[in-house]
Amino acid sequence: MSDGAPPAADEAAIAGRPTGARVICPYHEVRAAAKDPATFSSDLQGDPDVRDYRQLPLEVDPPAHGAYRALLLPFFGRVEVAAMEPGFRAAARDVVRRFAQAGRADAVHDLAFEMVLRSLAVAFRRDADLDEWRRWGIETWVTRPDGTRDGTHLDRYLDRVYAEAQPDPAGDVFARLAAARLDGRPLEAGEFRGLASLVLAGGRDTVIKLLAGATWHLASHPRDRDALAADPSRLPTAIEEWLRWISPLPRMRRVARREARTDAGPVAPGDDVVLDFLAANHDPAVFDAPHELRLDRAPNRHVAFGQGPHTCVGAHLAKVEARIFLEELLAAAPRLALDGEPEIGWEFVHGARVANVFRRVPVRTG
Repeated sequence: MSDGAPPAADEAAIAGRPTGARVICPYHEVRAAAKDPATFSSDLQGDPDVRDYRQLPLEVDPPAHGAYRALLLPFFGRVEVAAMEPGFRAAARDVVRRFAQAGRADAVHDLAFEMVLRSLAVAFRRDADLDEWRRWGIETWVTRPDGTRDGTHLDRYLDRVYAEAQPDPAGDVFARLAAARLDGRPLEAGEFRGLASLVLAGGRDTVIKLLAGATWHLASHPRDRDALAADPSRLPTAIEEWLRWISPLPRMRRVARREARTDAGPVAPGDDVVLDFLAANHDPAVFDAPHELRLDRAPNRHVAFGQGPHTCVGAHLAKVEARIFLEELLAAAPRLALDGEPEIGWEFVHGARVANVFRRVPVRTG
């Protein structure tokens, strides 16, 4: 069991749940709804403030979903990811070497953000885009000072890579999308944009949160840190627990297509529905002491990567990336510790606080 407890938080500052929708929270209901696209449909377009296209295959239902997902599977298979591991390892060693030399860092910006971008450059074979990606900042869509979001930079990027992509089944991620065929035809511009946007955003924001959260936990819980530093083979089990507890993508929207009954009440066709993965992963009916971070928790059938047809296509890649980063971090900084008060966004889940947003986590090597 982990030692320590999260610091007190101002309830008003904690991110709230979406309003105006039926929010499904129990674990078994979330799983069942995620597996039932005929009732709880993904046929929608999210983020209308920053995009006018659907992220694919996330925002379509079967059978179209399966066709688009099949185009991405070759990027994230186990053989493909295994070939990426040396590149991930080199990136992780460089990131943590810089930390070890400096002695201090922000786990969000200097460690997690940099590791994720370098890993994307390896996975996408797009080293030349690193500086551009860094300029966007932590989030895929930039938040302006007034709280609104700006997607202009991403739109310009997607337009450029689409225009420049030359079909090549052995090339970078965009050359391979340009070479892909759907029902025997090339992808249209909107389809290319939808697929490219998903792999870029999905492999970025959520993994930054996972790595930052894991580093925060290790720096603030010496017993867990020491145990994993002494036996890194336990990291895969620990990563599953961080995924469950943090739930990097806390919830996802659906639209009801027919009547149904949920714990949140009845839904009618056209109603907005939210699948609350964070709440499901802290359901006390399924997980013993769900608000405790138990890095040896097993079995751990969390739904942090979703469930059903929309289970995250990059789940294996994210776990490998996290494992390699944390192996290198613990090897370089086995006495990792906090170096000041973190800036964390908390949510109340089943009456307890859960860290879900990591804005700044100052750490030192020991």
